[in-house]
Amino acid sequence: MSDWIEQLERLTALHKAGALTDEEFAAQKARLLEARDAAPAAPPPPADWDAAPAAAGGVPKWLLIGAPALLVLAGAAWFGSSLVGGGPDPDLAAGPSGAASDGAVAVATPSEAPPMPVALDGSLKFSSPSLCEASGALEAIYKKLDTAGELGSGKGITIKLDAWDNPLPISAKSSTDKDGIETRDAGLKFPEATTWHGLKLSRLTTQTVIVPDSDGGYTRTVNFLEPADKVQKTLARLGFGAPKAPDFSELAGEGCGGSAQIVTLDGGSALSCSWGC
Repeated sequence: MSDWIEQLERLTALHKAGALTDEEFAAQKARLLEARDAAPAAPPPPADWDAAPAAAGGVPKWLLIGAPALLVLAGAAWFGSSLVGGGPDPDLAAGPSGAASDGAVAVATPSEAPPMPVALDGSLKFSSPSLCEASGALEAIYKKLDTAGELGSGKGITIKLDAWDNPLPISAKSSTDKDGIETRDAGLKFPEATTWHGLKLSRLTTQTVIVPDSDGGYTRTVNFLEPADKVQKTLARLGFGAPKAPDFSELAGEGCGGSAQIVTLDGGSALSCSWGC
């Protein structure tokens, strides 16, 4: 069975399970079919192509044609790198315990007026903080992140919260290493000036690690633009028992259980809750 057919069947199953809305299913299906139809074909060689050495100075014709093209490509690559910069995607750069780095989030986008503060205290709730158990809108967000991670892309998948007029886009990616270990990362980045119980909130993330012939692992984070000490004190008042890494608190539950800790990131810190064997 073709890969695109398997992906379409997975999309359909997620849609029937309620993990994707009708609009999200349509967008993901269109993206999948577009990728299938856009598979590039290798262009045929020019009609007058000749791999034999040319008569002029004994220089091969491929070198005379190819050298200027290589110089043009090299110049374009240098110019593009000076504009864009190198390095991994900051939206999904993995930090300690699978948490995303928030260094880029701390840089405010210039604007005429500062953004209005938005507090999500009442929207993002934990039913059992000591066990990292989310509820309501927060649990729904984590589930939607899991769906995007499974699909390997957040394109067309968004989260709608009453605090903003426009839905927030999800970023997601998946990869498989040489040992067959699959890693799925997804994140929801909040606008600047978003807070949660007085802490500057930056994003929510999930990471799923699937190991062949094993249970793998699963991590959820709440990321902040605040140092670990401040985050730990605030979370302690809310009923979280997570210490700063490398220490951790155990999360009781079915199977192998889990752990919670506060990890330090570039530009902030995060509450990291993990489960698995």
